[in-house]
Amino acid sequence: MRIDNIKIKNFKAFRAEEVFDFESKHILMYGNNGSGKSSLFWALYTFLQSSVKDNAGIQKYFKYFDDDDENTHQGLLNIFENEGEDAYIELKIKNENGPDKIFKISHDDINTNIPATDNTIQLFNISSDFINYKLLHNFFRASHKNEVNLWQVFERDIFPFLMDEIGTTSLLEKIKNITKDIPRTPNGYPVSNGSRRKNNFIEQLNTLNNEIEGLLVQIQENANDFIKKHFFDGKDVIEIQMEFKKKFEFDNVKRKLWNDDPLRYSKLQIKLLVKVYEEATNSWRTIHRVHSFLNEAQLTRIAIGVRIGALRTRPQTTEEKILVLDDMLISLDMSNRMQIIKMILNEDNNPELQFFDNFQKIILTHDKGFYELIKRHTSPNQWKYFNLRKDESDNLSPIVSEDRTWIDKAQDYLAQGKIDECGFALRKETETLVSKYLKGLNEAAHNGDFEPLNNQLNRIADQIIKQERLDFRKVFVDKSIPLDTIKKLATDFESDDALDANQIGRLRGLRSELINYLIKQYETHENKDRVIADIKDILKRVMNPASHAGLTTLYEGELETAIEEVKKLNQFLNGN
Repeated sequence: MRIDNIKIKNFKAFRAEEVFDFESKHILMYGNNGSGKSSLFWALYTFLQSSVKDNAGIQKYFKYFDDDDENTHQGLLNIFENEGEDAYIELKIKNENGPDKIFKISHDDINTNIPATDNTIQLFNISSDFINYKLLHNFFRASHKNEVNLWQVFERDIFPFLMDEIGTTSLLEKIKNITKDIPRTPNGYPVSNGSRRKNNFIEQLNTLNNEIEGLLVQIQENANDFIKKHFFDGKDVIEIQMEFKKKFEFDNVKRKLWNDDPLRYSKLQIKLLVKVYEEATNSWRTIHRVHSFLNEAQLTRIAIGVRIGALRTRPQTTEEKILVLDDMLISLDMSNRMQIIKMILNEDNNPELQFFDNFQKIILTHDKGFYELIKRHTSPNQWKYFNLRKDESDNLSPIVSEDRTWIDKAQDYLAQGKIDECGFALRKETETLVSKYLKGLNEAAHNGDFEPLNNQLNRIADQIIKQERLDFRKVFVDKSIPLDTIKKLATDFESDDALDANQIGRLRGLRSELINYLIKQYETHENKDRVIADIKDILKRVMNPASHAGLTTLYEGELETAIEEVKKLNQFLNGN
């Protein structure tokens, strides 16, 4: 199941109803600071979290702010809207095995928190994750003289997103429920030493501390595995170690830690250590003040590793899951950002990264260059692209627009009679398709040198021939079947008494693969030659005159044909 669309009205930055039509695809969204990206982030988060709250816990977000009424201070309504204006968040979930589902939260209409009726949103909440730009900012905020204490990071960015097995309580809520105060007498005094209530509470604290320690070990193992395999190509370079150094104790819980942030951050500590491998001595060197000795790229890899390590502790079996990234990589340079994005997109179909494949990914960024780079690494067949704009000098809602593909623009230009613009858009669409295909085949990254589009089409033809050879090897060479047995394909092997049932079965399967392979290769070869030849012809006749000054006249009929041929190229290269 995936989110098909989301409607937001009178919630944070949004005023009038805004409909984001996801079409069950992944989402890439660009918007300047203050444009409403984070409002979408929190709308999705609030919606999923509503599945584990009672109605009162949801309704508090839909109350108008009143300075004299503390019950309204957690309201998330747009502050410029009139009181009494309707406010809601509504999700439509695409259900491949039945009718689509619609869920809604508002002050008076809530249907996300009734698991006995439908637990879809609860399943989303168990398995989904939200990561924003504050993760990296919070990770290494300690002064250089102090050890890194990750308690605040876990409290803010990890514990709230780790749900119990049935998805009703986050780990942070569980921790707060247990440690909000010690057992007290009816007069409010602490229970006496040696009493059963005190001993039971201390045992409960020990169990909680052990649970947190066990989680840290699991996250640490996941993080080190991820860092080694995906940041350092399987080499020993950096390892992390997390210690729950300052734990919950009777005396610090007695001081009501959750009412005093500075006290809580001083009494609880998850210490981060980093071990750096030294090849010269074949040993690991431990670094205690991590942020003082490692560069920003290394620190970021550690932070991402820990966060992904936590993500991998989430249930992986449910199909209902989204991964929302809000400017998560804002502090990194472009090369490091793309390294991480390529992992999340799993461009190379790495089995170790397949857990990312099952998420419906929603990536939000304020960096236009980064947005365009991700766009070039994704396909509109699986992704939708949005732009958000907002003028901070007014109180209006963000302006939301879909960032359409060049082929969509070409069709619009043609309908408007803008012939030259249509030809230009067709060329841009072809360049985009060709570039993505070549990069998808692990071609060298574009280094800024110009390569004629015609040459790129020739490279595609060469790559297809290479792929045909690889397919042939998979079908006929890599079967571990003796040559003498394969030669039996030319005989009536079904009646050969020298072959056992297993050998006959393998030959029968190989024969079927041979027939399917020949049919596929005949179709592919025929389509390849025709499609690429047609595109080259269109390149000469339609696209070049539209991109360069000249006297050649373009006719609407030619452009209609060109649009259809470019669509065929898309289908051919993307296999759909």
